[in-house]
Amino acid sequence: MAKEHRAGSKVRGDKLPAILMANHLLEGDVVFLADGGWTLDPSGAKIAHDAETAAAMEAEGKAAAAANAVVDPYLVPVDLTTTGLPVARHFRDAMRQKGPSVHPDMGKQAEYAPIR
Repeated sequence: MAKEHRAGSKVRGDKLPAILMANHLLEGDVVFLADGGWTLDPSGAKIAHDAETAAAMEAEGKAAAAANAVVDPYLVPVDLTTTGLPVARHFRDAMRQKGPSVHPDMGKQAEYAPIR
């Protein structure tokens, strides 16, 4: 039996637009599928607005997981801000997107402060 992505059971309503979120295998950081690879910056995430793009992104994530680049890639439904920034709808994924919460003013999470 194939495992469904986690966001599908937690988000009600439309599952699109969506981004693909995973963890970098060696660093453990949350990463987002972007054009040409993976990024730590959620504003650089590729956004699926239709089912075909979402399926292609999932396939790319599965290939990256099989190549041991990332762990547990899954689609995350998002809302887009007025500037086009994708913000996860579900609180768990929104927390993962923001980064560590101990010192949000330091490190990688401070670089991507627009999602706070």
